[in-house]
Amino acid sequence: MDTPIKEQFRTYLANCVQTRRQTGKSFIIGRTTVDSYVSFAEVDKLFDYAPEKWQNISSIYDITSSKDVLDIIDVLSNDDEFKVRDSTESSQYFRSNAIKQYYCFLKAREIFIGKSEAKVAIHVPSQIIPLQRIFYGAPGTGKSNTIKREVDQKGLPKVRTTFHPDSDYSTFVGAYKPTSVEVPVMTMIGTKAVPAENPDGTPRKEKKIVYEFVPQAFLKAYTGAWKNQNEPFFLIIEEINRGNCAQIFGDLFQLLDRNDETGLSEYPISPDEDIQKFLLTDKKYGFAALTEEQRDAIPEEVLSGELMILPQNLHIWATMNTSDQSLFPIDSAFKRRWDWQYVPIFDGEKGWEIEVDGTYYDWWDFLQKINEQIGSTTNSEDKKLGYYFCKATNGIINAETFVGKVVFYIWNDVFKDFAEEAGDLFKDEDGSLLSFNKFYTVGEDRKTMVVEEKVMRLLQNLGVMPTNYDIEEDTVEDEDGNTISSSSRDYSKFSINGIGKFGKNKLASECMKKYIELNPVMPVETVLANWRKLGNIVPHFVESKEEYEARTDNSRRSYGIPCGDSVVYVTHDGFGNNGKVFTLIEAVNNMGWGITLSKVEE
Repeated sequence: MDTPIKEQFRTYLANCVQTRRQTGKSFIIGRTTVDSYVSFAEVDKLFDYAPEKWQNISSIYDITSSKDVLDIIDVLSNDDEFKVRDSTESSQYFRSNAIKQYYCFLKAREIFIGKSEAKVAIHVPSQIIPLQRIFYGAPGTGKSNTIKREVDQKGLPKVRTTFHPDSDYSTFVGAYKPTSVEVPVMTMIGTKAVPAENPDGTPRKEKKIVYEFVPQAFLKAYTGAWKNQNEPFFLIIEEINRGNCAQIFGDLFQLLDRNDETGLSEYPISPDEDIQKFLLTDKKYGFAALTEEQRDAIPEEVLSGELMILPQNLHIWATMNTSDQSLFPIDSAFKRRWDWQYVPIFDGEKGWEIEVDGTYYDWWDFLQKINEQIGSTTNSEDKKLGYYFCKATNGIINAETFVGKVVFYIWNDVFKDFAEEAGDLFKDEDGSLLSFNKFYTVGEDRKTMVVEEKVMRLLQNLGVMPTNYDIEEDTVEDEDGNTISSSSRDYSKFSINGIGKFGKNKLASECMKKYIELNPVMPVETVLANWRKLGNIVPHFVESKEEYEARTDNSRRSYGIPCGDSVVYVTHDGFGNNGKVFTLIEAVNNMGWGITLSKVEE
């Protein structure tokens, strides 16, 4: 036995209809409201303002044609007595809302199970593409690039927009805006207005400001998809959580419920008169200039603008930065209408490098180390950096770009309140805080410049080693002075003033750091002169910045160590199993520098 139409309407209200209050929060209407709508659609309440006018209708539920109900709505909306009755008392607007909801229910019923079903062209692609999907993840993971690869590079039609805090319904859907149009200049001859002419006889024109309905991203995508249902059409929303989705989508929220089999909106909405007029009359983005074939593929109710229904080929894809999720939280009702795809942090394998004062550092090595620090310090995945957080030029991220984008982000958005918890990451050479302002200075021409020595300090604190040397792998010594081809391995450790455990090849550079720390105002020239008194213990033992950069051989295996406003380079190679580390220890201990090197006894 078929369910009575009244009960079908009740089920529709209880499961499909939302109400929206001034707070912008959306929710399915409650049981009391459902009962009220069902009750106020009955003739004893709907027509109580003038029952004699409607004596021919015994029950509204005897009417199952949406067109007949729409005729009733038209009469009521132009009846002043009804409008007064509808807008007063505690039951304000229940009558008009009830009959409108009944109309939407009947229209949906006709589209999906009635006469209009044959007009809806159902296209099932061979490869199922999610209709509504949000790509989310840490900044720089390639969310937008993923959409570009899936949509743009395949040449699929699309409309792209970006949400921001000032976005609203009018900027997403459309609104009347002032536009400039050219019109004939009119003049009066007697009592008759005639077009004015230029001296050469051509009509004289002037520009006037008029108001026209201007469609925005949603309407362009909506009509674009309906016009060509044979291929997917994409509405792409960048940074969806930077806008207030409840405010932006408004009543369009109801359209996001899509039928699993057809892909159409389960619950149509009735657009306002401005949108209806636009759909009917606009030739560029509306339905006014369709071919006969296009018209036949679109339901009449959609063509006329009476109802809005998302077509099965309209895909709405969005991106969301998880680090920005506090801007406008997305409620659970909105979330459940989307498929969510996490975009993890991964190695882009492009070989990008950070260049700092002639020294090169591997970008992915930096990302791994800084993300590990972010995770351990903040216990947050959202603040980590993806591979595409910073773009390289010809494979290089220069110091200006690195500081302006990366250091600025990790200082202001990640570690500003966790500087102490971050350990040595933001520790300057004198032990003070390596705050963001130290990464910049002002030159003689008052031009702001990056202090590259501070960038090197940050990278060294993080444990990112330089990469700009190219030597045979079996000759490379590790920190302990061992090579791949070593027949025996020695892992002896050494301390500075009784502190630390450093390998042979790291001892010299750590000793230089200590020396500069003890002599913070000593000029770089004096530092180099004093260290050269130790002798050339190994090739390229200590070098100035100019000496280091002038070398073209493949043995540029040195650490750059900030010294004043310059850099000194200390080799990290050659102290292996040849006794050179003990030559270094003896020479330093005899200099009276206040530095004592010694082997750590295990």
